Amino acid sequence: MTRSSDATRHPSSRGRAGVRVLLAGLVAVGMAIAGLAFAAPANAKTGFPSLEVVSTSDCDYENSGELTYAVSDLLPSNTYKVTLTTVDGTPVDEWLYQGVHDGSQTTSVAPGEYRLALFEQVSESEWALAAEGGSFTIGACLELDLSVSPSCSTSADGSVMATFTGLIPGDEYTYFVEGTDTSRYVPFTAAGETEEVVAGDLPPGNFYVYVQWNGSTQQGGVYDWRAFAIQPCQPDLTVTVTQCTVAGGTGTVDVALANLVEGVVYTVTGPGGSTQQATAQPSGVTNLTFPSIAAGTSSTVTVVGTWTVDVPYEEPPFIGGGDFVPLDTVSLTASADVTLDPCPAAVVPASSGGTTGLPATGTDPIVPIGAALLLLGLGAAVLTVSRHRATVRVRK
Repeated sequence: MTRSSDATRHPSSRGRAGVRVLLAGLVAVGMAIAGLAFAAPANAKTGFPSLEVVSTSDCDYENSGELTYAVSDLLPSNTYKVTLTTVDGTPVDEWLYQGVHDGSQTTSVAPGEYRLALFEQVSESEWALAAEGGSFTIGACLELDLSVSPSCSTSADGSVMATFTGLIPGDEYTYFVEGTDTSRYVPFTAAGETEEVVAGDLPPGNFYVYVQWNGSTQQGGVYDWRAFAIQPCQPDLTVTVTQCTVAGGTGTVDVALANLVEGVVYTVTGPGGSTQQATAQPSGVTNLTFPSIAAGTSSTVTVVGTWTVDVPYEEPPFIGGGDFVPLDTVSLTASADVTLDPCPAAVVPASSGGTTGLPATGTDPIVPIGAALLLLGLGAAVLTVSRHRATVRVRK
């Protein structure tokens, strides 16, 4: 029997053979893919890079904050870049990565709002977005500042409380107070963002307090300062009145002065215009007496003194400091009103035979009655004597 050629085979037989060939090919392709999958190394990358903002910190005194980010799952054969832009898209910085799987970066960033993104290079001049790191904000820079609250002084007992703000906890600082008979340097470690310190034993005069950060900076020293004055205390005046106790008498005014400034001579004007001088005493109180003050009068006791600065104020060689007006001459004054009551009315004894304590003027109705009774008594006595005499006889 003669076999028929392929060209003469029945069409259905040719179709079944094609299906078998197709199936065989699909199986081969599947096995090949599976083989490649099994042959791939266990640490092969997925091809989906990631970008993460690890941390940010606000800026300190150097006008910059800090950003730390991390990238991972980069394909070593590809080239990547991380871009830092403002929220409106303005470029700020970028970092290239090639031949690495992972990486991180810490960089200084000025205060503001930013976006972070990862791009993969697809051609010499073309980049495709591979991952987004999101947006973040760097807060405003710290500003070292201070304020002062001074007291008054009578000699060397004044003080000032300085409040420092904008500190970095754990960092080292130094403050100093300069002025009249004073120069003090004090280092300290900030326990918090705000610190309060008190400098005492200050005399009246002009001063300034200065604080500086002891850390390194790229822009020069970080400091602040304020000038202040320790005012001489104003006098404290207490007046005590001793009133008149008898008709025609006088009163007394006692004056007690406190808070007198050492070295100042005060003029104290009492009732009636009389004056006395007063100075500070070791006891802290100066006592004066104004005697023989007319009763029934009102007046004002005044105290006047003048303090003058010993050393004129000189502006320190620092930038800033505000609009401080230094002390030169200070008037020290106090006053108190004084009233003396009228003396009590005069009291005089009554005339003889009368009752003590009666008025010295006017008609006394008891005196004539007493006189009449006295005359009647005398008349009766005379009559009795006469009768007695009449009964005496002389015998012959």
